[in-house]
Amino acid sequence: MIIHLMELEISAGIRRRFEAAGAAITPENLLVLAMLLKKNGVHQSELARLTHKNRHNMTRIIAALEQKEYVQRRSDGGDKRRLLVFLTEKGEGVLTEYAPIVTDFSGQVFAGLSEAELEMMTRIHLRILDNLGFKF
Repeated sequence: MIIHLMELEISAGIRRRFEAAGAAITPENLLVLAMLLKKNGVHQSELARLTHKNRHNMTRIIAALEQKEYVQRRSDGGDKRRLLVFLTEKGEGVLTEYAPIVTDFSGQVFAGLSEAELEMMTRIHLRILDNLGFKF
């Protein structure tokens, strides 16, 4: 319950920061771009899995990002029905533009925690994700 409440508060907080900055992108969309920075050229279905979005929502998100030229979809050679998603230079620019907002908000969220506590928290969360079968 506590983890769920934190997730809700963090989501609302970053959304408010984006809106205050006049953002033309949502935190949800920025997450997709950030995931592509880490794993560029993945199938839409894998991107949906990594971001916990259903297939229809991911298709909608990618279409919106593609319209803004932040991502590009390409067929997977052998199977034209399966599309790979790539981050564009313009999409990387959006990540760079919003990085200070995310960094500032992260500073607020993790204020008062030592480096050792942050490292421990990261290890614990990654172990929990591993226990649940989630792999990056």
